[in-house]
Amino acid sequence: MSYINNKENIKEMLKTIGKNSLEDLFSHLPKEIINKSLNLNDGLSEQEVREKIKKLSLKNKPISEYNSFLGAGLYDHYIPSAVRYLSSLPEFVSAYTPYQAECSQGILQAIYEYQSYICLLTGLDVSCASLLDGASSFAESVLMALRINKRNEIIISSLIHPEYEMTLRTYLSGFDFKIKKVGFTENGTLNLKELENLINKDTSLIAFQSPNFLGYIEDIEKIVCLAKDAGALTVMITNPLGLAILKEPAKFGVDIVCGEGNVLGGDLNFGGSCFGFLATKMEFVRQMPGRLVGRTVDLDKNTSFCLTLQAREQHIRREKATSNICSNSSFNAIRAAIYLSLLGKDGFYKVALYSLNLAHYLYERLKEIKYISFPFSGYFFNEFTYKINDSKRFFYKLYKKKIIAGLLLNKFNFSDCILISCTEKKTKEDIDNFILTIKEIYG
Repeated sequence: MSYINNKENIKEMLKTIGKNSLEDLFSHLPKEIINKSLNLNDGLSEQEVREKIKKLSLKNKPISEYNSFLGAGLYDHYIPSAVRYLSSLPEFVSAYTPYQAECSQGILQAIYEYQSYICLLTGLDVSCASLLDGASSFAESVLMALRINKRNEIIISSLIHPEYEMTLRTYLSGFDFKIKKVGFTENGTLNLKELENLINKDTSLIAFQSPNFLGYIEDIEKIVCLAKDAGALTVMITNPLGLAILKEPAKFGVDIVCGEGNVLGGDLNFGGSCFGFLATKMEFVRQMPGRLVGRTVDLDKNTSFCLTLQAREQHIRREKATSNICSNSSFNAIRAAIYLSLLGKDGFYKVALYSLNLAHYLYERLKEIKYISFPFSGYFFNEFTYKINDSKRFFYKLYKKKIIAGLLLNKFNFSDCILISCTEKKTKEDIDNFILTIKEIYG
C-alpha cells in the first residue's frame, strides 16, 4: 500500500473530515509555529554538518555562567558524580522493557526501590514505576480519580502550574467533564471559602499544588476536609524535595500525590530530563496508570521481582485499560533512586533545609530594595514571588550582568511579578551579589 498521496486523494480525505484545505486542517495551531517556507539548503557532507552544529552550539549560554534564580518546577540542584556513573552502567541504560522477569531482576529491583522511596516521601501505600513528566502525571492522576468515583465535575486551583493545567485540558478534551477553577487570596494560596461554595454532589475531585506555582504552601488539611465532606477525592501536585521538611501528604489524607521528579538527581538540559511520580492509597491501586513492580519469592524461596500490575491495553482488553502509557521513564526514576540512596535521609533533609534557608535569606535581602514589593504573604519553601514595576526591563538589565532574576510571570497574567527560587547550590555570596547589582543599577 502506498502512503504517498496525490492531490486528488488529499482533496477527498479533506472532504471526508469536513475540511476545505490543508491550511484549514492545521488552523488550530498557533500561527508562529507554522513555517510556510522551509528554505532548505543543499545537502551537506558529514564533516560540514559537524562544523555547522559546532558553530551553532557556541551560541548556547550554559547556566553555570549565570547567577540563576530560576525555578517553577525545574531546579538547579547539585548531582553527585556517583549518580551519573552508576546510572550510566549498561544494565540501567538499556531500553529493554522488563517483561521477562527472569531476565530482568536487576532493573526490576531498581524500579522497586524507586517506588519504595516515593512511598516513603509521600507516606502513601503504592507508587507506579514512573511516568513521562510532572504534567502528564498530574493529568493521569485526575483521570484516575474520575474513574474511581465516576462523577463529572473537577475543581482545580488557579495556582496549579499553568503548563500542568494546559496538559490536563488536552487530556480531557475528548471527554465531557466540567472543569471549575477556584481563585486565591492575598496569601497566595487557594481561596477556601470560594472552594467551599464550588463543591457539590457532582464534584469528583479537588486538584491543587503545594507548594503552589507562586511558591506558597497550601492549607492541605482544610482542602482535604472539604473534599471528604463532599465525598470527593484530592489530587496534590508537590515538589518531592519539600517532603523532606513538610508533613507527608498521606498524614493529611490526600488520596493521590503526583509531580515532577527532576529534582531527584535530574539534569536540566534545556528543560529535562524529567519523569513524573504518582503515589496513592492501596484501595485505588487497580486504577493506577502505568506499571507496578512487586516483590515476591520464587520456588526456592529467594526474593524476586516482577511486574505485578500492567494496566495498559497491550496487556489486557482495551476497554479495561486504565492508561495507554507505553513506557515508564525508568532510567530517570532509577537515577532518582540512586540519588536518594547516596544522600540518605539526613543528606536529603540538608539539601531541603539549605534551599529553604537560602530562599528566606534572599527574601530578607530583597526587602531592602524599596522598588520591590511582595504581592503575597503566605509561607514558602524554596521559592516565592516578588514584584517590581516594568519587570521586563528589570529582568533584561540583570540578564546583561549575567544574573537571571527568576521567571517572569507576565505571560501567566501576574503583571510585573517574578517567581524566584534558591537551591542548595546558591551561596550567600551569590545572593549578596544579586542584591548589590540591583542597587548599582537602580541606585
